[in-house]
Amino acid sequence: MLKTKYLVLLALVLALAAGGGCIFSPGDDPTDPPDNPTGLPFPDSPDKLMANFQTIYEQMDYSEYVKMIHPDYIMILKDTTYNEFPDVGQTLDVNEELRIHDRMFAKQDVTDPQGILVPGIQTIQFQTFIRQGSWSVSPSNDQIPNAEFALYDVVFLFDRGQNYSTLKVQGTIKFYATHRDSVVSGVTKPFYQMYGQIDLTQDTGL
Repeated sequence: MLKTKYLVLLALVLALAAGGGCIFSPGDDPTDPPDNPTGLPFPDSPDKLMANFQTIYEQMDYSEYVKMIHPDYIMILKDTTYNEFPDVGQTLDVNEELRIHDRMFAKQDVTDPQGILVPGIQTIQFQTFIRQGSWSVSPSNDQIPNAEFALYDVVFLFDRGQNYSTLKVQGTIKFYATHRDSVVSGVTKPFYQMYGQIDLTQDTGL
């Protein structure tokens, strides 16, 4: 079974191959909650947000992923990832993450900068997705300050089709969430969005 390092490479190839520019269309407000929900529960709590996160990944639903991500979202990469891919930097911002998921959820093969085939992800399965402890507010000196956060034990399986091995991501991810008030059917509710992640998963090599 191929390991986490390959999946990181896939994500970085998808980000770099997609080109620059903002992925939101002019006039879009990505903080607006959906007017017409497509079956997902309204995320009025961080736990509902995370349940939606799992559904969105397993359904590979890019349109719902866009709604879930806050415009100030940031992904903090591991030092080992940065050391291996220093040109990418230590973080991924919202547009880089949206670019990655737009291409990854499309299930299409891509090529890396050396022209080597990187097989597309065909299905995603959450084998383990368990919160450790309760949600807390991050302190002002945190890497992502003043946001609600929780640690999750995870095992994710990324199937690349019958001709390729399945990728496995295992370990811990620190998820951050934030919310604002939103009026839904005349009722004011908190509308939660994904605010950030810190990758604490295992380095298992290829």
